[in-house]
Amino acid sequence: MARTRRNRRRRRGRFSFLLKLLAFLVAATAAVAAITIFFRMDHIVVSGSERYSEQEVLEASGLATGGNLYFLDKFDVKERIFAQLPYVEEVKINRKLPDTLLIEVRECKAVAGVGSEEDAWLISEQGKLLEETALPEGFPLLTGVAPVDPVPSRQMDLGEAAAYRSLVALTLLRESGARGMRENIGTIDLADETALTFTYLGRFTVRFPWTADVGYKLESLSTVVDYLENNETGLIDLMTEGKASFIPG
Repeated sequence: MARTRRNRRRRRGRFSFLLKLLAFLVAATAAVAAITIFFRMDHIVVSGSERYSEQEVLEASGLATGGNLYFLDKFDVKERIFAQLPYVEEVKINRKLPDTLLIEVRECKAVAGVGSEEDAWLISEQGKLLEETALPEGFPLLTGVAPVDPVPSRQMDLGEAAAYRSLVALTLLRESGARGMRENIGTIDLADETALTFTYLGRFTVRFPWTADVGYKLESLSTVVDYLENNETGLIDLMTEGKASFIPG
């Protein structure tokens, strides 16, 4: 008799568990249905884009109205935009309840080329490959190297041997840009293993060590140029710490 009562209690326990599980599944299904119904994506607003149209950004995102605000994969959306629109550098995606998705993009600019003047890959300050074209007038050109397997939107890869030199060259582009000096730079020779070598103002060749403080060397360069006459040309040697030499040529 006692065994029969225990068996009945076990059956009631199992039945109670199944009822709780069923109730949970019903509640979860109702919650998902509510989210699907009440958070429908009826509007997509794109902002911050100048080079690309709102429609181009929207098409690159792969999104369309009618989807759900909470079920979209933000990371996947961003990756699609980056892959198809190389000049887009940053994407922010936010929900504006109850029915709007906000896509804010920030674009980068081409600041230099790598390769040759006729067939250059344009790059951003961070070294992102943007497009292959003729080098625009006034853009510095990284020479003595070629991108490895270049694809728009990828980071510039100049090979393992030139990896460190490419980082220093990008630092030169950023630091010179911050000082208003970048437009005066012509070619930047990355084949020279002994020093960072570049042309400046169309009149000077500048050299300093790869390991130098780039910002400090640019300040030294500016000081030397200020002392020279407008018709002078030659080599500005900044290879020695704390010393600048000008060799007319």
